[in-house]
Amino acid sequence: MLHYQDVPKDGKMCSDCAAYTPPASPGADTGTCKVVTGPVNPNGWCMAYSHR
Repeated sequence: MLHYQDVPKDGKMCSDCAAYTPPASPGADTGTCKVVTGPVNPNGWCMAYSHR
């Protein structure tokens, strides 16, 4: 369990993570992740966070 949440934790967020892929289309709110299944909020966080 990675404890994904839609808000940052201690200044760490998905958009700064090596596993995060930004949205493919302009204007989309969520991206994808190599670790978390489903849509991922760029301001989110999970335990697999790894700064890029």
